[in-house]
Amino acid sequence: MKSTLVPFLFLMCLFTGCTEEVPDDAFVGTWELKGRTKFEGIRIKIEKHDDALTGRIVKLNNNKLVKMFADSSDVWVSGIQRVSKYEFKLTERKLAADLFSLYGQTTSQDFKVEFIDDNTVGLATEGADPKNSTVLYKRVP
Repeated sequence: MKSTLVPFLFLMCLFTGCTEEVPDDAFVGTWELKGRTKFEGIRIKIEKHDDALTGRIVKLNNNKLVKMFADSSDVWVSGIQRVSKYEFKLTERKLAADLFSLYGQTTSQDFKVEFIDDNTVGLATEGADPKNSTVLYKRVP
């Protein structure tokens, strides 16, 4: 019995991803958006308040639409929820969310996110793998 239990546990660990749980606090800090031309270079500061993670804009880029519809201190990340030990759902407010809401459109977009390394988070939609994404949040000092 013992001889079959060890390989079984090894295979279970291999297929279920025996990884340590990524703490929610790993998101706390300042991040720069990468991989989306319109948003390239925007900086977001993610903070934890009352067990909720939110991110506010701390630096805009030079895109004219961003300058028209966003201000420093606007909420960009309205929430981050845990999905598994290492997967999260990040909700971004859309640019011009107030305008979208006037027309009954959605004002946010959800992304599946995973840490690629300690300073890089990959974002993906519709079943894509965030670890292979070119849409990133890169931590900045």
